[in-house]
Amino acid sequence: MKEPTGTREVAASGTTSHPGKSRSTQLGDIREQNYSTIMRELMRSGPTARTDLAAAIRMSTGSVTRLTGALARAGLLTEVAEPAQRAKGRPKVPVAIDESTYGVVGVHFGLYRVNACVIDLRGQLVAEVHTTERTTRLEPLVRSAARSVRKLVDESGLTILGVGASTGGWVDSSAGRVQSQPVLGWQRAPLATALHQATGLPVLIDSQVRALALAEHWFGAAAGVDNFIHLFVGNVVGAGFVFNGAPYRGAHSAAGGLDHLPVAGRSSETCVCGSRNCFVVVGGDLEVARRARAAGLISAEQEVYDVFRLAGSGDPRARRLLQDRAALVGKVTATLIEILDPELVVIGGGISAPVDHVAILRDTAVQELAAGRGGDAATRILPSAFGPHALGIAAGAVILDAVYRSPETFVPALTANAG
Repeated sequence: MKEPTGTREVAASGTTSHPGKSRSTQLGDIREQNYSTIMRELMRSGPTARTDLAAAIRMSTGSVTRLTGALARAGLLTEVAEPAQRAKGRPKVPVAIDESTYGVVGVHFGLYRVNACVIDLRGQLVAEVHTTERTTRLEPLVRSAARSVRKLVDESGLTILGVGASTGGWVDSSAGRVQSQPVLGWQRAPLATALHQATGLPVLIDSQVRALALAEHWFGAAAGVDNFIHLFVGNVVGAGFVFNGAPYRGAHSAAGGLDHLPVAGRSSETCVCGSRNCFVVVGGDLEVARRARAAGLISAEQEVYDVFRLAGSGDPRARRLLQDRAALVGKVTATLIEILDPELVVIGGGISAPVDHVAILRDTAVQELAAGRGGDAATRILPSAFGPHALGIAAGAVILDAVYRSPETFVPALTANAG
């Protein structure tokens, strides 16, 4: 992840007074900010010698040596075994994020499915569990998730720092509550509290689309890109926005809701708002499955994944159904590009499963954009980097982002090692 230009070590002599904060507290805040800067740079750049790291983040080599030493003693960093070769002088020994000590859990709550996984501190998948639950009620789904978390903790061999959880709909991350999830029928669901009580671990939650955007920003298709959109089209639809390197949530943590965006076309189903041309009911996976059943392509018991399989095997009607959906999503993508002018749009969900459908989407967006913008847009619409593991990894990114921003909060040993 790219750091803002001009990131500097904050010197104690330059500390300004903050009402209600003692000098020791202020110094602790500065130390944690510097820990975060080092870890974020190493996530972005990979193994780096301390002198090169100091130059990259504009911090003194002595400070970097002291801070990386504390991070290493706490198990967050490690020295790479093979030093970089030099013609003369002492060898440069790179430091890197330690992948063997700590991890985080990601849990995604979908329609009749709970996806859980462990990722290490570089976002790499360690273990995962998928369970099918024939209920949409919060309590049994949380119990199922807690069983998966316990299994993953035992299997991973890592010290788990916390749980990140995500679902579709309107999620108020600061309140720890799912305000509205129409697919699951949740209203004001206290997901963070329920999952914390069931697992005993720190829990942070966010919307599915913002979690996906965080994951792409940290270690996916948008790594190093500070202004981009993640557009997700599955059972739910929505967009996650990253502006100036940080997720944008909006005044009420509801930014990115595209369910009721009017689009061309009409569904046989009525949206909860009473319309039949909302994006979610015309372009979502549930509508693809409904149309496939109506055309006799799949049975009443089969789902959208069966349509994907048919299209992949060359069935012309299944392919046409998905191609029409890709063209519709391309028009929505063009609208978002016109309004927000991002560097990149990452496409996720069922829409990105067949690679040629992203090409159709891209071509449609190019045609829709104003003259002079199309050629540029064609270079900045990409499929998600995560494939079938996306939702669990993205949920893990919610807590991993917090670990990188505030490492002492999650690893108290850092404070003890500060000297």
